[in-house]
Amino acid sequence: MSTYRIFLDTADADEIKDVVSTGLIDGIATNSQKIAQSRKSYQELIEEIRRHFDGPIAVQSVGHTTEEICRRARELNQMDDLLAVKVTANKAGLAAVKIMVSEGIRTNATLIFNPTQGLLATLAGAQFLSPFIGRARMAGYDGVETIRKIRQLLNAFDLKTNLVAASIKDVEQVIDVIVAGADSVAVPFHVFEAMCEHPMTDKGLEDFMANDRKIPRERPVEVGV
Repeated sequence: MSTYRIFLDTADADEIKDVVSTGLIDGIATNSQKIAQSRKSYQELIEEIRRHFDGPIAVQSVGHTTEEICRRARELNQMDDLLAVKVTANKAGLAAVKIMVSEGIRTNATLIFNPTQGLLATLAGAQFLSPFIGRARMAGYDGVETIRKIRQLLNAFDLKTNLVAASIKDVEQVIDVIVAGADSVAVPFHVFEAMCEHPMTDKGLEDFMANDRKIPRERPVEVGV
């Protein structure tokens, strides 16, 4: 299983270009809502992302039946073979994961709220699992505990996948899910920005800059003729 740590959760090309420039992003996570907001087709968005990023991109295959999900997943996979096709981890989706994996299509089981959804998706062969954290908390559930229990289930069966904590709303959740056992986190642009910053860091830098201006500058070295 390949190692991925930080995914950027966005379909905004400007945000992708900005964060990819740091060299700290291992993947891009999108969904139908984000792509609809971009007002681009899947193909247009993928081509735009590829101008800045050559790693895995997660895109959503939707459908109510296994057949619908697989059909859409095959269409998406033909656009770019580095896509990880996101599939809802319900009964129809889990069956679709099993089929897609057998066809060599990367899969990301998503909208996971029950630890057994993560277990079954891994048994089906999903390369990525995406339990939702912030959305679970807003509905009164503990998404961090779901991550912890999925990790325990995977360890009990000695199963390997990439456990990606998704629907992250703040830096504290990033810390909590990693401590709970997540392999990766998918963070929106504003959370990535917040991960890089702290007001005391800003204050300290200004102090350093002020003191640096007081230090005599070295004379240029004269080169002999």
